[in-house]
Amino acid sequence: MSRLRCIVFPLLFAVVLTACNEQDPGTDPDPTVTPSAQLIAATDCKEFDGSALAAASSSSESCVQFIYDPGKQELRLTHVNAGFNCCPGQLSIETRIDAGIISVLEKEREAGCYCDCLYDLDIVIRNLAPARYRIVFIEPYRHPDDAELSFIMDLRSETSGTNCVPRTHYPWGI
Repeated sequence: MSRLRCIVFPLLFAVVLTACNEQDPGTDPDPTVTPSAQLIAATDCKEFDGSALAAASSSSESCVQFIYDPGKQELRLTHVNAGFNCCPGQLSIETRIDAGIISVLEKEREAGCYCDCLYDLDIVIRNLAPARYRIVFIEPYRHPDDAELSFIMDLRSETSGTNCVPRTHYPWGI
């Protein structure tokens, strides 16, 4: 009996340890493939004057719409109502993908005017494995009292969605 315990318990321990170390396929991005992000388009300064554009979206929200193509491993993001200066020069982004967090830092080349306005940005992230991610937008004109534009998306089970946060400070709500 004691000899059986010496064989069974270590074997059972090894099986449990191995089972606990198995990873769920698709939960961690492939470390050999590096995702890359690019700002592919931006609107001009938006005007909310009662037109069809104004009816389609509220100027008092900052929203992200996403569509994921699992075959291409491509995530398309549209940041609706990104706040920038009215004369921003060139708009750009920097992204960082680390430990399941996608950070998108939005930038403008200059603040050339004495006004701010809202833009829509189209972003693509290529070579992004289907997994669970928290996405965080770092908006240069977000007031500290307004909520961060951040949400979780699980690209293994959802391929599209929209997430919005209210905005109560200029240039939103105009």
